Amino acid sequence: MISQDNARPSAGVPVLAVVGTRPDARLEYATELARTLDRQLVTSFQLRAAEEPVAEASRLTARVETPAGAVVEIPDRVSTADLASELSSTASATRLDGVICVVDASHGVQDLFREDYLVPRSGHPSTATARSLVSITHVEYASLIVLVNWEDVATDELRTLLALLHHLSPLARVRLLEDMADMEDTLPDLPANPGYDAQLDRAGWAQLVAHGFETFIHDDRVTALHYDCARPFHPVRMHELVHELMSPERFGTVVRSAGYCRVASSANVTGHWNHVGKVMALSPVSLDDELELLLDPWADTDPLTVGQNLAFIGLDLDREGLISALDRAVLTDEEFLAGPSAWAEQVKRLR
Repeated sequence: MISQDNARPSAGVPVLAVVGTRPDARLEYATELARTLDRQLVTSFQLRAAEEPVAEASRLTARVETPAGAVVEIPDRVSTADLASELSSTASATRLDGVICVVDASHGVQDLFREDYLVPRSGHPSTATARSLVSITHVEYASLIVLVNWEDVATDELRTLLALLHHLSPLARVRLLEDMADMEDTLPDLPANPGYDAQLDRAGWAQLVAHGFETFIHDDRVTALHYDCARPFHPVRMHELVHELMSPERFGTVVRSAGYCRVASSANVTGHWNHVGKVMALSPVSLDDELELLLDPWADTDPLTVGQNLAFIGLDLDREGLISALDRAVLTDEEFLAGPSAWAEQVKRLR
């Protein structure tokens, strides 16, 4: 049931963000949500021409005078991580009450396996981002996931989809919506208190690498795996492993893998392993000046990872096969004992 105070909280304009990869379903939901809550609607059409759609959304919502606040329908090219950071910032004139991800159950997670790229309005192709890497943020940063068009989906498939979404975003509530007229039953009481926490590690992979999470929606096909190993990857064998991850017949369907890793050829760099569907990105997140300190158990260091700290979420996963492949990709005893100076001599670029 929904209860809203007419008086606006002093913290800023209350905002509910509606995200998702299917524009028609997203817009329909956002429109009905704004009507139901008596909030002003800001659509992706209003943001389409902006070079920085997140900043434009913040600017437009800050001017909203409707006491209940605003509902913002976000274009699918916008990272929900960036959106949440902007709208929940203490410097913002808005207060983010929640992020609602609309998932069209008839398409399942097909959009997470797309291989096309999103290019900024005024950007160069070199600044493009894989669509799947943006799409996954809609699910992972959601506080509420709403499934629409699920009525014709087989019961087994629907249960698997619900469990997969729960593993990808364990802190989000997951609801089925059959009729827009019943929308009120899926929503929390508003205004939200304390509101949306953009700093919270919402993503399933982040929960797994930190401390794991308890699952409330179970399905035999859905698996979550945490891999922790103190040894760096051998660069060539890691490259081969990544290709294997993209092949469903190898370990099952790895929908999402992410975390922190090290590669022997640049072992003083902690990398962010970021894989969705058929797209993989590896980017540096920290640099250790003295690599030898990481190998000293008495050293006062607190790195993100010494070796590998990775999470894998997928369907019909061969857990033992995947773990064995990961073990083969890290340095052998002989390679590891050779030490950092020897690792630095390995190839730095995959060929």
